[in-house]
Amino acid sequence: MATDPKYLHSDISNLILQAFYTVRNLLPYNLTTDIYKRALNIEMESLGLSVYCDKTVEIKYKDKVVGSFVIDFVVNDSLIIKVIEDIAASEQYEFDAKNQLRLTEYEVCLILNFSAEPEHQQRRIVLTNDIKKQ
Repeated sequence: MATDPKYLHSDISNLILQAFYTVRNLLPYNLTTDIYKRALNIEMESLGLSVYCDKTVEIKYKDKVVGSFVIDFVVNDSLIIKVIEDIAASEQYEFDAKNQLRLTEYEVCLILNFSAEPEHQQRRIVLTNDIKKQ
């Protein structure tokens, strides 16, 4: 897969999508999200990616921790992945992904959908750090 310099982290994204479609094609539908995540983790690592699964991130307000959230995957310390299996809630997942980007230094999130629905299998969200500062 060729990288595209106009897309931030396209080299990593291409490998992640390769792993995603391999898992999607080999496993049946309607398994738990945890099973898809474990398989995706194995596949991404087999492609040479550095993968951190279920990273907890604290939310701070005026230097005080007010909560936290979990990022499904951080890949090559460059981008995040959100794994879903419910197409009906995809708008909520997209909203969550945007918030995760706003609250971290990461700029790219891939939402990977393992539902049986053929449309909206993957979505790329970009929120660059220069925009976050505005």
